[in-house]
Amino acid sequence: MPTLAATLGRVLCASDLSEFGNRALAFAFAAAAPEGRVTVLHVLETKPVPSPLVPHYGEKRAGGEELTEQERERAAQLTALARPLAESRALPFEVRVVRAAQVADAIVEEAERIDADLLCLATHSRTGLAQLVLGSVADEVLRRAGRPVLLVPSPVEG
Repeated sequence: MPTLAATLGRVLCASDLSEFGNRALAFAFAAAAPEGRVTVLHVLETKPVPSPLVPHYGEKRAGGEELTEQERERAAQLTALARPLAESRALPFEVRVVRAAQVADAIVEEAERIDADLLCLATHSRTGLAQLVLGSVADEVLRRAGRPVLLVPSPVEG
């Protein structure tokens, strides 16, 4: 009987580049089959164009050049984090930074694009009011992905 890792040829790992988000990278590379491939994704959240009917006081929107520079910086950060993990397992990897208004949508779309066998992402373990107000990208991805999702919890402080 094949092991789980032997069946995971395409693994998508999404990171928000936070300490918690980056924890998922090690799990993604460990889960990939020996001949597998890991795609490391960061979603650069963009704000939708505000309605002219609603005041948006003090809201600053990043321009095209600024977003392009942020994409380059984040891709370089992810590459630096992923390269040692990839080299330790001799696995190929790809880094993608995409722009989207809805992070969960972008993760699910990327998983479909690469036909991922597994999605791997960290949770920030928000509860209560923070969960209600901020929502949970991980929860949204889990409900909508239609494929296996590995959620890496934040460390328990105690």
